[in-house]
Amino acid sequence: MIRTDIQIRFNDMDPMRRVNNASYSAYLELARLDFCNRYLSVSELDDIPFVLARVEMDLKASVLPGASIYVETWVSSIGTTSWEFSYEIRDKKTNILYVSAKTIQVYFDYRARSKKPIPLEFLKSLELERM
Repeated sequence: MIRTDIQIRFNDMDPMRRVNNASYSAYLELARLDFCNRYLSVSELDDIPFVLARVEMDLKASVLPGASIYVETWVSSIGTTSWEFSYEIRDKKTNILYVSAKTIQVYFDYRARSKKPIPLEFLKSLELERM
């Protein structure tokens, strides 16, 4: 599992003094970037080898001001051209589950503008984080 600490920003909050629902997607994106930083050599945007195809999110509890949170990310499924990340957003102190989510990524060559089978080297990186 990859653990990504999240800094809650003032603009993440809504008028009800809780993290806005849209901000949770941004937190998942930070977790995916953490995966990229650990396993990929990305010097240009075209080097990112996937496109986001689906986001599924269940909000379990509201994140309130003062909370310290993190995202745990793991690979929950691998196909020929795509894989699924699963996530949990939790409180650092109480371990309360705020969000459970899944995303599907498709291996994609931006230069060729086409999806491709997951290469063996990248598949090995996914297998390291599989649960």
